[in-house]
Amino acid sequence: MGSSTSPLVAMVNEAKRPSPWWLGWPVAVVLAVAGLAVGDLVGNAVLGHPKETDSKAQFVELFMFGSTALLLYLWVRIKEGRGFSSLGFRGRGAFTKFLAGLLLGAGMMTLGVLIPAALGDLATGRSEHDATGTGALGLLAVLLVVFILQGSTEEIVFRGYMLPIGIRQMPAWVAVVATSVIFAVMHIGAGVIGTTNIVLYAIFASLLTIQQGSLWMICGFHAGWNYFQGNVFGVPVSGSPEPTSFFTFGPTRGSRELISGGDFGIEASLVGTALLILLLAGTALLMRRSSGSGSHASAPADASAA
Repeated sequence: MGSSTSPLVAMVNEAKRPSPWWLGWPVAVVLAVAGLAVGDLVGNAVLGHPKETDSKAQFVELFMFGSTALLLYLWVRIKEGRGFSSLGFRGRGAFTKFLAGLLLGAGMMTLGVLIPAALGDLATGRSEHDATGTGALGLLAVLLVVFILQGSTEEIVFRGYMLPIGIRQMPAWVAVVATSVIFAVMHIGAGVIGTTNIVLYAIFASLLTIQQGSLWMICGFHAGWNYFQGNVFGVPVSGSPEPTSFFTFGPTRGSRELISGGDFGIEASLVGTALLILLLAGTALLMRRSSGSGSHASAPADASAA
């Protein structure tokens, strides 16, 4: 797997007071839940408690995921004595890797919507939103920032923090599978197919971050996947419909939920399963090539802490 040589894992050694996995993992989950809860309260208070169908509602997530990232920052800084950049934000070509991940996520989700549409299970005009089309373009540009923060925060918690401290203390495959299952458990209401796909996504994300040695690419992918699903095509993101979208895709009458994903979104469809298996295969090939060349795709950059 090449985990022992990954800069992502090596960054854990910078901690002056490292946390064992049996402490770090529960703390990370608690901080994530607490951050989301506190951020939800603060965000709603600041924005005037917008309804879920109001375009302003999505901006509450800035407070939710911002609070989570802040709490984890305080934990690694105060308790562990290491910088925030040691959670995977090192290495050259950060912008290029992030952009590549963003485009890959957007492209895969485009396939995830167009394939069911071609099969007659998704169509435009099948979902309702507060703002749509060209009139929502200005708002949509800003909402990309929301999904960048949302996706990046989830990656920081699970692949930037939990995964590498686990790999340092147990077989890599155990850390990958265990953190992936925990990630899926925190996405409630996914059903059997959806939960399976979320586990597959988390394994893919884990392998990619190990291969890359940083979070840049997977943060971009996560943002592109979710943004195109919810704000571009109008499909629910992990069961949550977004109030603003350019298109208005949704399940057609009599559609097959295994193809459309139903109310949960593409992640609960067999189309999503196929795309994730393709991503896993591609990442495994990248890891094999990296291992064969004896070098990592992302060598350690400066060791300065944020």
